[in-house]
Amino acid sequence: MANPAMMQSQGNLDWRSDAAIAYAIFRFTFGVNICFRGVVRIFVNGLDTFAGGLLKQFEATWFPPFAIDAFGHVVPLIETTIGLMLILGLWTRPALIIGGLMMASLTFGTMFLQNFDLAWLQLTYAIAFFLLLAARSWNAISLDSMLFPSTSGRDSA
Repeated sequence: MANPAMMQSQGNLDWRSDAAIAYAIFRFTFGVNICFRGVVRIFVNGLDTFAGGLLKQFEATWFPPFAIDAFGHVVPLIETTIGLMLILGLWTRPALIIGGLMMASLTFGTMFLQNFDLAWLQLTYAIAFFLLLAARSWNAISLDSMLFPSTSGRDSA
């Protein structure tokens, strides 16, 4: 049973609750992970290097090279953006939905290549997106809850 002292009058979770703190830590940590996957691919390795690696992996497939190249140039930008949004807790719901769909698209390609070990890793990322989206009502420590207090943890923001 929830502690009434940890609930606000609107029924929203108090930011001091264990659930809100645990959610914030998990969301922040996952955001750092996703953000820096993109940052490294953009600024350390370079977008062309990442896209080139994908082109090499998929060269024996029927996927058109221009689509693989475009995908390889866009994914790191999406990762960086989603990661930043999760770190800040800003537009958390759209970030989690887009991130989950990104993982589905990555998993599709990975399964097509029959790289089952990598597919398991991608599944763990998909589970993290799922958990964060399903438990979003605990997102009390976020810019969402500050900027959109009436909708935080609901279907918008």
